[in-house]
Amino acid sequence: MHIGTLTQVSPQHPLVLKVQQAYQNIGLQMQLETMPLERLRLEAARGLLLDGNLAAAASLQQVIPQLIRIPVQLYQLELTAFVRDPQLKPAQWADLQPLRVTYTAGMLSVEARLKQHQVKALTAALSLEQALQYVAKGRADVAVLPKAEAEYVLRQLPGQQLRAVLPALELLPMYHYIHQKHQALVGPLTTQLQQIMAPVETPGAQ
Repeated sequence: MHIGTLTQVSPQHPLVLKVQQAYQNIGLQMQLETMPLERLRLEAARGLLLDGNLAAAASLQQVIPQLIRIPVQLYQLELTAFVRDPQLKPAQWADLQPLRVTYTAGMLSVEARLKQHQVKALTAALSLEQALQYVAKGRADVAVLPKAEAEYVLRQLPGQQLRAVLPALELLPMYHYIHQKHQALVGPLTTQLQQIMAPVETPGAQ
């Protein structure tokens, strides 16, 4: 099973390992294919190079009806503002309205929120790295990006004086998707992911 994800996701990311385990438990091997977001959407819809999408928001199914959502929440994506100016502390989407904002092209949830709050000065970046560089070089005031993924990229860019503004602007539930040609796998994958993603009971915990 060839599963697509963003270029900047580490193959050793805990989520990748958990989804791989779910496939192994039903006798299948998962091969991670990394690519930019826009191409990821295109290939996921075609279903030729890719058999599914590692993780995406619930809204993806409306955009790509060929994909089936596995109804188990994998994690919550922290949509976070990254800034260079320590005086900038956008705490909510409305705070972004007067600012120059960059984000990763194709992030539908971010695009919808920025449009909803009438943020006008927008620059769509082709990658997380490009969005962060826009802020670092003063071409944008803030980048709205998934926190963990953006911090992973920042660690590869030494010397950048960027920081995440906490708490996150929004927590977005994320789900695994497979192409409709693999519809028979929905039940088995749902069962496996429910078991793998279930919180571990700590002895003595209330």
